[in-house]
Amino acid sequence: MKTIILPDGREITYELTRKRVRNINFRAKENGVVAVSANSRVSVREIEEFLTQRADFFFKAFERLKKLAETSEVNETIAPNARFVRWLGRDFPVRVISSSRECAVIDENEVRVFTRRSDDAEYLTALIKTARERRFCALCGELDREVRCELEKRGFSPPPTVITIKDMKSRWGSCSYTRGHISLNSRLAAYPRQTVLSVLWHEYAHYWHHDHSKRFYAFLLEMFPEYRKWNDLLKE
Repeated sequence: MKTIILPDGREITYELTRKRVRNINFRAKENGVVAVSANSRVSVREIEEFLTQRADFFFKAFERLKKLAETSEVNETIAPNARFVRWLGRDFPVRVISSSRECAVIDENEVRVFTRRSDDAEYLTALIKTARERRFCALCGELDREVRCELEKRGFSPPPTVITIKDMKSRWGSCSYTRGHISLNSRLAAYPRQTVLSVLWHEYAHYWHHDHSKRFYAFLLEMFPEYRKWNDLLKE
């Protein structure tokens, strides 16, 4: 790390990493340091001149990041400062990559955000939310096929069903058995896969049992014996 003194007396600290990149990339970090990546042909003088010229921009970015870190909640299930994202029962670290792609990707170990607006926390959160919703819709489609296949194996014929994902304040899922429509709460994306599956099984069971009677739960537990184990996570 190096610190430069600006003409007005303020100081700015930066951390330089040499990489095989075409452009000089700058990113304000929550610890008040500017992360810089540049190829070996870019001189330190050029980097420091740019930091000096754009100093006000970086100090504003530091201030935004500081305020964001003090906020208790950025989005319902996205951790403060977008440093972690809760996905299927795990906290995934967020890595921001300078790029013109403007999208987020959830892989097996982390969330990667590709953007040129790395200092805009609200924008980062929106990209992450879009990526998570897309992945969650795909997951629900996969689980729906799994449930329907199991029902058919056991001699039940579920009606054609439309699965809708939406934000619901008071319920994790709902079933309109007369219309063949099941809704799942988008906030389920924060819970383990099997918990999402337990909610889907619950709603499908309403096709045969319209209330929450003993017969309903007997049917549900026969179809998905681990229902209580996974569904109880929603009560914590």
